[in-house]
Amino acid sequence: MYHKHSCLISFILSILFVVTAASLPLCAQTFNSGVSKEHADGVVATIVARVAEKLDIGLRMRHAPFARRLVMMKTGDIDIMGGLLKREERTDFIHFVDPPYVESGRRIFFVRKGEAQRIRSYEDLYGLEIGTKINAKYFSRFDRDENLIKQPVSSVSQSFKKLMRNRIDAVVYNYRSGYTELLEMGLAEQVEPAAYYFEGDNPVYIGISRQSPLMERKADVERVVREMVASGEMSTLIKRFYSYLPGKM
Repeated sequence: MYHKHSCLISFILSILFVVTAASLPLCAQTFNSGVSKEHADGVVATIVARVAEKLDIGLRMRHAPFARRLVMMKTGDIDIMGGLLKREERTDFIHFVDPPYVESGRRIFFVRKGEAQRIRSYEDLYGLEIGTKINAKYFSRFDRDENLIKQPVSSVSQSFKKLMRNRIDAVVYNYRSGYTELLEMGLAEQVEPAAYYFEGDNPVYIGISRQSPLMERKADVERVVREMVASGEMSTLIKRFYSYLPGKM
């Protein structure tokens, strides 16, 4: 009899817990975001944390490779995420927050020291093996070009290791994060940007999972991001993170 009552009480309490958690106001809930483990304290994590702070919501940062994080956005295991390029195939499960927090940027092809002139134009990429991240996007022409030889892995550090072992010819990545990774790996003096790079409109967004209860506050998220961009807070934060980088890029 005691066992039956104990089970019944546990069952009732579990229902009450679920109902109570679901009925909490959003400001009292904790939401999940995600970054790669190597960028746990990086600029994207800092930007999302700042947005959460302004929204007065709790934030839990989960660490996973980029491809895994996209799956988690699709299932709702991650609520909000930064560092996203807007692509049609992602809009089914991600709400892209307008405005983007970065409007344009450079995509660099990192090569071994002394090989910068090997890639002087986009056409020079053909026939080369290029390190990429699984499911990552870089710029439209590159992303859609099925004639390029792309070698996707789960992290850029893996690509740089392959580059130094002569297993690939170049690594495509954004300059700031790529150079930071090289510094952390002790490879900054052994790798350099190729002569050719992409520069142009390449908006970077914060995204909300369409499975997340945070969608109820998407207008508030957009207001906060818009204010941070308009006030210059966003650009100041980004510049502060990368103040140590060589100036020309």
